[in-house]
Amino acid sequence: MVDYLIVGTALALAVFILARQAIRIGRGGGCGCEGGGAQPVRQRQRRARHIDAKRYPYALELQVDGMHCENCARRIEDALQSLDVIAEAKLPGTVIVRSKHPVDKEACSRAVREAGYEVVEAQI
Repeated sequence: MVDYLIVGTALALAVFILARQAIRIGRGGGCGCEGGGAQPVRQRQRRARHIDAKRYPYALELQVDGMHCENCARRIEDALQSLDVIAEAKLPGTVIVRSKHPVDKEACSRAVREAGYEVVEAQI
């Protein structure tokens, strides 16, 4: 009987935490950090790459609202790279998108929005 009570309590706590996170993401809070608890990473070392501008002649710079931490940056990069572009997020809030073909601003904005963030400005 006690075992069921412990398991039930643990499950209820897990459901509560997941529901709270889903609500934050649904409100556009991105990863839920909201600029609070997570510390911004000044120099991202997850992917060290040098993009040859000759191979990717088309570029788009996005200013993204709500990107505060490494987790946010990774989520936005992954969402954009599903569009067959190279994306590099720089904290706080700048994303450089490069492509071999003309970049569709609307498609990039939509991908960022679907990831839970908002594009404030897009410049070619």
